[in-house]
Order: sequence, then structure tokens, then C-alpha cells
Amino acid sequence: MQKTLEEVEGRLDAAENTVSSWGPVPQDPNLADQHVHNVTKFREGLSDLQRGVDDVNDQAARFSAHNIPLAADNSTRLHRLNSRWKNFEGAVNDRWRQVAGRSREVTPLTAAQLGSSVSSPWERAIATNKVPYYINHAQETTYWDHPEMMSLFDALADLNHIKFSAYRTAAKLRALQKKLALDQANLQLVTDVFDEHGLRGQNDRLIEVSDMVVVLSTLYSRIASDQPEINTNLTTDLCLNWLLNVYDSQRTGQMRVLSFRVGLVCLCKGHLEEKYRYVFRLIADPNRLVDQRKLGLLLHDCVQVPRQLGEVAAFGGSNIEPSVRSCFTKAGKDRDTIEAVHFLSWVQQEPQSLVWLAVLHRVAASEQIQHQVKCNICKTCPIVGLRYRCLKCIGFDMCQQCFFEGRSSKSHKITHPMHEYCSATTAGDEVKDFTKALKNKFKSKRALQKHAKKGYLPVQTVLEVSSSSVVSPQCKSVLI
Repeated sequence: MQKTLEEVEGRLDAAENTVSSWGPVPQDPNLADQHVHNVTKFREGLSDLQRGVDDVNDQAARFSAHNIPLAADNSTRLHRLNSRWKNFEGAVNDRWRQVAGRSREVTPLTAAQLGSSVSSPWERAIATNKVPYYINHAQETTYWDHPEMMSLFDALADLNHIKFSAYRTAAKLRALQKKLALDQANLQLVTDVFDEHGLRGQNDRLIEVSDMVVVLSTLYSRIASDQPEINTNLTTDLCLNWLLNVYDSQRTGQMRVLSFRVGLVCLCKGHLEEKYRYVFRLIADPNRLVDQRKLGLLLHDCVQVPRQLGEVAAFGGSNIEPSVRSCFTKAGKDRDTIEAVHFLSWVQQEPQSLVWLAVLHRVAASEQIQHQVKCNICKTCPIVGLRYRCLKCIGFDMCQQCFFEGRSSKSHKITHPMHEYCSATTAGDEVKDFTKALKNKFKSKRALQKHAKKGYLPVQTVLEVSSSSVVSPQCKSVLI
């Protein structure tokens, strides 16, 4: 731990020196725009330093969990490191807000601009609480949903042929993610926009529609600066529509800041572990601890995403108490709070309530991957996307389309254990799978069922559904 601590302290020294070398905030808007870009790049580079600080604290937490006290010197240095990091983050965020305020980039969309997101016979109107609704003058009807959102929902219904709930939900969310252009927004950009608009530490506050539009306008203007083909008026309105569907279905015109942030983080682009670390920090107290109430609030906001798609029953239902209990039980007996290391250990097992998010990331990561093998069901070659290899039938591969539909053959049954690949395989992977298949070849059906594992970390709930098991290299198992 001491070596890691020294390394992180050195990197923090260098980062602090960089910030101290910055001069006054540029007055010229052109220079301010460039400085926004420079500060943004600097902040993106801080993610590795953030992970370093988290790793040191995780190591300290593991020592504490085994009743191993830290040396007094290391304990003092860790406390000083956390204090320095907090002050450093504050200084960088303050600088960001100062230069962003002088930049010409950030201009909230007006009602007239958002109104251009629909065309005749549609009209975008605004209720007294600033909530948008849509009028079809040809049919003389009104809707809460944007016409393109309604078209998207119709298209998502075509994915109901996918047999397994986690993959069905992930496929729908991937289509939604692309429609909202959130696949173009990395986690750092999203969190930068949150901080720029003063949402840090405001999780319990209510955010109104007008403020949501301001934040989303900034987010999509930044996305469009790199992806000019994106229609910012349309994507801003669609994203607002989706957030209201998920967290304000009654259209009160308000939602909690935590809900607003969690919804966008779930669908933005980024490493899954970094997302988990970020949402944990959202609810953690100054001592980096989270109690059961705070974890419950976070998980409640997370499960609203599949709930809006009508898929929540497969992930334990809307009652998140069993999931909270599962996390705290895994952390240790009689704990009142958990640390990041406990939360990460729990989510890495893909708990039933969050497994859809992990599957979404694997579906997205595998979209362009080509596996130079043939699907033994439909004969497609190469397999593009997720690849499934049977661990019972020797040399039996399936493409994701056949697997999603639950197809089988004369020799291969749907109950057979499968291995999922979302990246290209190596020779070592092939040998391991062959060895497993050879061993399983001589096992009876009863023996395979006896040792079968749930495809997720289950919670005790009346809405729990049964599932088969699919092992993946990224995690131990997934719900299907």
C-alpha cells in the first residue's frame, strides 16, 4: 500500500503544479473557448488519478475488513491525500465554471428552437409547469411523448422476440441510447456538464424542466461540436422526454437531481466500473461511506430505467429492499455503512437488480466485433457481435441472433451451459472451452443441473424469475 500511496501522491503533486501554473481567466471569448477545451482535456486525464485515489482507499478498506490496522504514518498520509484530492477537485471545478461562463459555447435552447424538433401536423406546446406536450392537429389529439419517441417505442416492440430478459432489455436500451445520441457522450463530459451547472452535492434538491433544458442544451452542444450531424434540438427534446417518462411519469415538472444524474450516467458512454464508482460517490458521505437509505435511493433510481420499458419484474421488481440487504450482507455482518470496495465487489457479481446495465455494456462493446467462426444454427460466418460457445457440445458456436431467440438443434439444447464472448477469442480461450466441453460431454443432465449457477446474483423477492446460466469472460454470469 505504501508504494501505491507514494505513486498517487507524486501524480497529485504534478497535477497541482499544472493547475497552479494557470494564469487569470481569459477575457477574450475566443481564448475562453480554447481554455474550456484545455481544461476539459486536463479533467479527462484526471480519471486515472481518481482511480489511484480510489485504489488506495480500497486497499485501506480491505485491511480494515480483516481487522488489520494501518500504520500511523500511512493513516495520516491517507487522510492528507483525501483532503488534498478534495481541495484539488474543487479548484479544478471552480476553474471550469469560471471559463465555461465566459465561453460562447453554452447557450440554452429556446422554446422556439425546441419547437422545431417536430414538423406539421405536429406542434410542441408547453404546460403551465413548463412540461412539453405534443399536439397532432390532423387527429386533434395531444400526447406527452414526442412523435419520434412514440415511433421508437413501436420499434422497440419488435425486440420482444428476444427470449431472455436481460438481453431484451439491453437491446432496447442500446436502441434508445443511440436515438438519444448518448452513445456519443462519454462519462467525463456528462459529469463536467453536471458540475458546470452546479449540480454537485445537490442530489436531494428538485430540478425543474427549465433547468433540465439548460443542462441538456449544454450537453448536446458539446456532443455536436465533435458530431456536427447531430440535431441538438431534437436530441435535447427526446432526452428530456425520456427522463420525464422514467422519473416524472405524472408530469409534475420536477425530479430529484440524483435521478436526473443517474439516468444520464446509465446511458452515457464509459467504462462500467467507472460508472459504478461515480454513482457510489454521488451518494457517499464525506467519509466515503453509504448507509442503507442512500443505497436504496440509488438502486430505486436505477431500476426505474428497465421499469419504464416494462421489464422490471425480471430484475427483482420495484422493491429494492432485498437488493440493499444483499449488498450489506455481502459486505459483512451487522454493518451500518459500506465503502466503495464493498459496493464494487457486489456489483461485479451482477446483482439481479443491475444485471441489465452490465449486459448493455457487453452488447455495445461487441457490436463491431467479428468472430471468424460459423454459427452452427443459421450458418452465418463470420459471427458479428456476441458469440456463444456451448460447453457441452464440442465445437458448437451460436451467433447472438440465434441465441437471443433461444434456438436449438438436434444435438444442442437450450439447457446446455454456454460461454459468452464480447471480444475476439484467443487460442487459449479455445483450448479452455474445448476442455470444459470434453468434461461436460460425459456428465449427465442431472449432474449439469446440479452444478448450474444462477445467471445473476439473486435477491429474495416474489417477482423473481427463473433463468438459465450463461458464463461470460467479463463477469461470472448474466441473467438471460
